[in-house]
Amino acid sequence: MRSSRPRPWVLWLSVLALVGLSLACSVGETLVGRSPSAAVPTATKTPRPTFTPFPGLPALQPTASAPIRGELPPGVTVDAPAATRAITSTANVSAGSVSVVLFATETPTYSPPPGPTAPPTPTPEATTDSETNRPTRAAGPRALPTPFVVVNSANITARRGPGATFPQVGQAQQGEELMILGRTPSGDWWWVCCVANQPVWVAANLVTANGPLGAVPILTPAPAPAPTPIPPPPPTPTIAPTRLPPFDVARGPEFPIQRDTGLLTIWTKVYEGSGAYEKPLPGYVLKVLRDGVDVSSAVQTRGDAFDEIASVSGTTRTIQYLYNLKYELPGAAEADWQIYLARPDGTRVSPVTKFTTKGDSYRNLVAYIAYWLAR
Repeated sequence: MRSSRPRPWVLWLSVLALVGLSLACSVGETLVGRSPSAAVPTATKTPRPTFTPFPGLPALQPTASAPIRGELPPGVTVDAPAATRAITSTANVSAGSVSVVLFATETPTYSPPPGPTAPPTPTPEATTDSETNRPTRAAGPRALPTPFVVVNSANITARRGPGATFPQVGQAQQGEELMILGRTPSGDWWWVCCVANQPVWVAANLVTANGPLGAVPILTPAPAPAPTPIPPPPPTPTIAPTRLPPFDVARGPEFPIQRDTGLLTIWTKVYEGSGAYEKPLPGYVLKVLRDGVDVSSAVQTRGDAFDEIASVSGTTRTIQYLYNLKYELPGAAEADWQIYLARPDGTRVSPVTKFTTKGDSYRNLVAYIAYWLAR
């Protein structure tokens, strides 16, 4: 019967195999660049919290009738122990034995203390409309769009009332849009907003109306004001043509004789016709004004014949002037003179003629003038 003890050579072969295996591992680590001294990490278990017994504390035996005194840390709760969940630890201290019983419980989720309550977020309600996120329409008829007009003329006049006799407010330009506020019963004028910051009326034939026109209110405005009659322009005063006096100055004034005796003499011829048919006219006076002062005489013209002023040279006598009125004024001296032919009542019948006897003309004291009945 063989012995059950292992043979010595088997032991030696086992030792040699282990040594060879160790050498092979060292050589392999060297070849791959791994330090032979590096330790292979060993899986470890994450340490759990431990509880150290406190010396001098009595054993905690929580029950429903004897609750724990003091406050427990957050997350720690007390419940009646179960036989299979209790773990008892006993330690010997100098004061005696202390027993601590730990219970494995489910730690509740920590909830922060309540803060100010935020208003609840309204939950959108589902709608039956096909479009997304369209709010639910309130009950009742839908609101209609606002009707408006578009100006289709270059410039239109806006008025205070529906009629051309109302005052103008302003003008609207072509393409401008105006909101409709109302219309006349006949529909020929629209009340729109706004021109010059105020509602106005515009003629319907000058704009294009758009929108639900059936809902536009019908307005009955005040009657159009009666047009203010434009007073006729004042009549242009007709300037009567200046009536020419019946007599024209046919000759003069001439000063045939120069003297400084102070006696003013004026020979005057008043006649009609011409040439051989000249005829003296009676009943006229010569108005004479000396520096604006009337110094006339009442002597009138004669109508029977002319007086003559003639010059004689040897046996030749030459008639120089014919006259039928002679005016004389002593002490005439130097002055400005105005003369004209007039009727005995003073009505002037000829142009006014002026001359002077001042300065170098102081010798013009003998004058001659002829008046011809022209019209």
